[in-house]
Amino acid sequence: MNNLLDKQILGAIAVKFKEARTKQGLSQRKLALMADMEYNQVQKLEKGESNLQITTVIKLMIALNLTPNDIIPYGNELS
Repeated sequence: MNNLLDKQILGAIAVKFKEARTKQGLSQRKLALMADMEYNQVQKLEKGESNLQITTVIKLMIALNLTPNDIIPYGNELS
């Protein structure tokens, strides 16, 4: 990650994915299986420690039945 804005964006996306996962009652392991990912990738994602590839974002959105509007941070979500 190159700068503060990158970290803020990843952190905001991480929160949105974690909220969606927990709202649906899914464990990190279950989400990893559903999205064809490794468990540790989901852990890193939810900590905001992983710069995501677009394919990974799409897999997670499909698994959690989310739209881009559900995960893209806007305005004050980046603070």
